[in-house]
Amino acid sequence: MNDHAGHPPAGAAPPAHGAHTANTANTEYRIAHLRERLAAEELGELGMRVEPRGSSVAVIGTVPTTHCREELVRTVDEELAGLAVHYDVVVADATAPDHPEEVA
Repeated sequence: MNDHAGHPPAGAAPPAHGAHTANTANTEYRIAHLRERLAAEELGELGMRVEPRGSSVAVIGTVPTTHCREELVRTVDEELAGLAVHYDVVVADATAPDHPEEVA
């Protein structure tokens, strides 16, 4: 799992109570925009899940290649800059086996 996190500066005051609601709405809006962008680009068929998780965002799914994973991370980092993002993205192994499978 790779983590990219945006943290407030050291010593920064916590957000006011009303700011939490605004930040949550802003995060949900940014996630929705990210989902639209992923669907419109070549990564659209991947079926990635992007979910708010408290004060962070989780990106979950499987991609066919390392290049697709790099593109996904770049796109997410652009759209969700400043937010803590946790990646649980696996690159599928689509290579043919080099030996027969032994079944017991």
